[in-house]
Amino acid sequence: MKIYKILILSLLLSTFAYSNLRDEFPSYSYIFTEFNVNEKFIDNREFREFVHKNKKKYRKRFKTAVKRGGLIVPMMKEIMYQRDISPVFLYISMVESAFDPKARSRTGAGGLWQFVVNTGAELKLTMNEHVDERYDPVRSTKAAIKYLYQINSNLNNWYLTTMAYNCGNGCVNRAIERAGTRDLGVLMSSRNTYIKKETKKYIQKVLLMAMIGENYLFKTNDRVGELMYKMNRDGITPVRVRSGEKLETLASVLNMNKYYLEKINAHLKRGHAPYVNSYKINIPTSKVEMFRRYYTQVQQPRREYYSANKNLKLYARYR
Repeated sequence: MKIYKILILSLLLSTFAYSNLRDEFPSYSYIFTEFNVNEKFIDNREFREFVHKNKKKYRKRFKTAVKRGGLIVPMMKEIMYQRDISPVFLYISMVESAFDPKARSRTGAGGLWQFVVNTGAELKLTMNEHVDERYDPVRSTKAAIKYLYQINSNLNNWYLTTMAYNCGNGCVNRAIERAGTRDLGVLMSSRNTYIKKETKKYIQKVLLMAMIGENYLFKTNDRVGELMYKMNRDGITPVRVRSGEKLETLASVLNMNKYYLEKINAHLKRGHAPYVNSYKINIPTSKVEMFRRYYTQVQQPRREYYSANKNLKLYARYR
């Protein structure tokens, strides 16, 4: 009898501990809708346990990513609005790279969206001795949106698309076939092996990060919420520069720290634009007017001009 009472008490305490998720994360309804997740999934026992166990850790990770993503998040949102995809999908990038354009995995995946070389090539991202556009915040974000649409055209569901972003289309299709259902609760359950553990954790992580992030957007009196509000006032804009233009020169023209320019141009391997015509370099949106006003006035020294043209011929020969 005592054991029975202890089990009942334990169940009640557990239920009470998880019962306030709706109040703690009021953004869940919006997030679930955007990912095509049924709102009742908030009551899924395994998901609630995951949230309860990991929310503190992921809040810390979220804050770190937000501090790093100053110019990146507004740019992502703008591109997503232009391409008619929900901005909540930027949380995939947050989970993949914590908004570090230079992020690189042990398997060789790189950039904000962690593309491997083959996927980068399929998405027409340039990778050579001069540039690796997997690390370009703007180009990689456009490629990621294209990739998400490609996956979704097959699965026709955004939470399945998110899972496939982690493990591949074939992996998710096989899991659905084995499970005989597309239900997230079934696919994610630890009681079966329809899909690998990493992917089960991945979809829960993306949903939790999104719930945490969207909650902060409404807390402008909170330090992180205020930071998110401020960073939405700037962004990244690509501008055309001369062949071989150095980031150091551009930083001087824009009166800004070279470090920040390098951060949003991590795809330039040698600190300068490739020796091709009309290549675009990323600059802060707030610096565009200054660029237009002063950049064309900066003249290359004669020696540098000939050097650039010589390298342009070499680049054309080996490209």
